Amino acid sequence: MTAILIRSNMTNPIASMSLEGAVNKGQIAQAVFPVREIAKLSNGLLGNFQFILLVLAVLIVLVAGIGIMVSIYNSMSDRRRDIAVMRALGARRNTVMAVILLESILLSVAGGVAGVLLGHGLIALLNPYIVSQTGVSIGLLDYATFDLHLFGRLVQVPYELLLVPGLLILASVVGYLPAMSAYRTDVAKSLTATP
Repeated sequence: MTAILIRSNMTNPIASMSLEGAVNKGQIAQAVFPVREIAKLSNGLLGNFQFILLVLAVLIVLVAGIGIMVSIYNSMSDRRRDIAVMRALGARRNTVMAVILLESILLSVAGGVAGVLLGHGLIALLNPYIVSQTGVSIGLLDYATFDLHLFGRLVQVPYELLLVPGLLILASVVGYLPAMSAYRTDVAKSLTATP
């Protein structure tokens, strides 16, 4: 017999740890907590691959940003007449540019919020299955964090707090080209062109 699984009825985790310590003092057997070992293994694996996963997530967000830019830019040709009408009714070039940038920002932030809600929703939905298979519980509000030295104190900041400023910067960058296209719209040509 190579292993025995003991399910302790002890409600006090310290008592369970003392049982492990008592077994490990001798040289006949070795005791381990499977949940702790699986947690160490998953933390070790995720710790090593966390940077790779973060880089992949950033690349996915950049590709999505490029997709937003292309879709807004392609819609500019269909909306040239609308933009020209706005300008003819008194809207300034800066106002038209701000509308296009706001559209880009709203699309990016809505996508980011939907992604966070979907991700945490899937975590909550799949957590019972993960616990039954591995014994490791992933909480609904568990976040990957990074260390930040703030006012002489070490603070763990969730990566998701970088989401909103990052999305605002990305949306402004990808919305700039379509906004400049709207800014440069020639009112006379757009109004006289046949739709």
